[in-house]
Amino acid sequence: MHIIIPAEYMYPVASLNNGSLVLYIHQFSPENIQLFEWNTITNHTEQILWSLFNPAGLQLLPDNAGFSFIDNGRLRIKLFQKRSPKTIDFDEPIFNINTVQWIDEHTCYCSAQHNNYFSLFQLRDDGTMHCLILGDNKDCMYPQKVDTQLFYIERCKENNLYRVIQTNYPNNGNEASLTTLIVDFEDTPIAFLHMCSQVEGFVLEYSKNIDSDCKTSLFFYHHLIKTSNNWEKKLLFSFEIPTYLFLQNSEQRLFESILPLLPRVIDNKIYFVDASETDTNNLELYYYDLLTMQNNKIIIPNKQGHCFVPMACGDKLCYGGVKQEKEASICFLT
Repeated sequence: MHIIIPAEYMYPVASLNNGSLVLYIHQFSPENIQLFEWNTITNHTEQILWSLFNPAGLQLLPDNAGFSFIDNGRLRIKLFQKRSPKTIDFDEPIFNINTVQWIDEHTCYCSAQHNNYFSLFQLRDDGTMHCLILGDNKDCMYPQKVDTQLFYIERCKENNLYRVIQTNYPNNGNEASLTTLIVDFEDTPIAFLHMCSQVEGFVLEYSKNIDSDCKTSLFFYHHLIKTSNNWEKKLLFSFEIPTYLFLQNSEQRLFESILPLLPRVIDNKIYFVDASETDTNNLELYYYDLLTMQNNKIIIPNKQGHCFVPMACGDKLCYGGVKQEKEASICFLT
């Protein structure tokens, strides 16, 4: 009998003190991730959250006094000076809370399932909540607040149509007249909207049907930009991800699914990973230059296994991937 040993992955999720402290996830199995802190000056590492928690979707609080995470569908907040995280119980039942975005030390917003649809909510750490956009025969997902404006993806459940919508923030959840369609993707599935400003953003396109028998799955990254009074979308690049990394029944899957592999915009470059150019389907590191509009491959000598998308840690870039036995699994790009 052939036994598959789950792969271990390590990747950064946040940094503090100009990159001298890096928080990283160590995935021991598809059901278990743990959070560690790496002091890049002393090279000391320590676990900073009990193993009974699975800290998905980690976000630093605005004052850097701690962080939030989603554990088994519940929002928890861990302050660095406290031993245990605080669990936030809300006034009304909501499920499948997605990664939250913090406005201040006590207030955040997110999408979550309410009844049969995903709606947008503003949440506070005292458990109070306010519905921003109510999903009614549609899902509202991936919200992005920019100043007084809120952008999000709307998916019509009846015919699977996808649109990027703009509205005021806050919105009382019922004023449909205040919403504005900015980009219509029709029946092309999109996710993970990222807005840099009120006139520029990015969004990920994925396949309508993902074949579990295919070694890789194809994704596309689009640029959304407003010129004069019109929004335009432009395809920037495509990339392939090994399908087993996010299939639910795979022993090699990532606990956070595609989250550690999403393209990341840093200054005028978009860093991403792609497995299309290797016979082994290993993820290699690239960046798309927004100024030259060209893809560039980043060569990492002697790297074994997958590379994951890097993040900014101070003035450096830090990346992770498959846990290595004889070399550092969390590294800085040189």
